[in-house]
Amino acid sequence: MPGSPLHAKNVGELTYPAGAPKIISDFRSRVNVRGGVRRSLHQGIDVAGPNGTRIIAAANGRVLETDVGSCWGPTVVIDHGNGWDGKRLIAAYGHLGQMQVVSGQNIRRGQLIGTLGDNQRDFRCIGGVRHLHFQLGRAWRGPEKGTFWGHMRYLQDGKRGTNPHQYWADGPNRVTCFEPGRSYPAGTLTYPVPCAGGS
Repeated sequence: MPGSPLHAKNVGELTYPAGAPKIISDFRSRVNVRGGVRRSLHQGIDVAGPNGTRIIAAANGRVLETDVGSCWGPTVVIDHGNGWDGKRLIAAYGHLGQMQVVSGQNIRRGQLIGTLGDNQRDFRCIGGVRHLHFQLGRAWRGPEKGTFWGHMRYLQDGKRGTNPHQYWADGPNRVTCFEPGRSYPAGTLTYPVPCAGGS
């Protein structure tokens, strides 16, 4: 429950625009997607959705990698360039059903990059609940994976995730839906799932 010791505070309480799907396991939360207790702090945000839910790019960028991890399942990694603070934003979009982009492809904010599928029981890290895991880091792991798995397979700093709530286009802790035709400040992010009535 919000306010319990299992829920870490970010900068402040999140605000959602109308139609934005809610986060079911937040950044630095100890609560997992099934409502149980995590062994370690969550390093991304989890947003559940029905089969076929569109996953969209949170900003302009270049696809660094598309991969099917043994635990994370289908995953797209995108270099979104520098954030408003001058620090790199590498995003891992994990637990997808289908991927709609390829490595090396340039993408635009709001572009379809994948969909959720019915594979939530096929990959252990998805935890039996269909959802997007969206995680930010500063450094891509690259093609040499070694024995790394989970978020560490994609982000060198996977155990020290970057707080996405600091980068929403409408301001810190203000989840921002993508709206076609709207201009967004450089170095900011929009929600990686469409909002009702949006894209």
